[in-house]
Amino acid sequence: MLNYLSRQFALSDTAIVITDVDFSATGPTILFANTATERMTGYPPAEMVGRTPRMLQGEGTTLASRKALARAIRHDDRSTVVIRNYRKNGEPYDCAISVEILRDQTGAPVLALAREHERPIRAGRRRTYGD
Repeated sequence: MLNYLSRQFALSDTAIVITDVDFSATGPTILFANTATERMTGYPPAEMVGRTPRMLQGEGTTLASRKALARAIRHDDRSTVVIRNYRKNGEPYDCAISVEILRDQTGAPVLALAREHERPIRAGRRRTYGD
């Protein structure tokens, strides 16, 4: 399934990150990131694979947005959550993330597919979607 998805999303204009479904304390592991993800984050896919998406979080990433994202993943409700991430050069950006849990024939979760879009950073209080 991963090979098929990797081929389908490799050239997409939408940033795509595919992870395993180990949502333990250390977080899931990135199995695939496309070139659109590199344009947004500054990290080449080869530097992201094998790491957790939490590598993009930093001091401005709120607990509320992290919890909203975890809740959306846990309930597989495909809602969009906006979270403050950081590029490789340290520059912050707001990222709207929609996560879909992909399942095998038995219904067991096997992969998480995140579609990510950059949102403009606005002055004042950031709104966390998915609460």
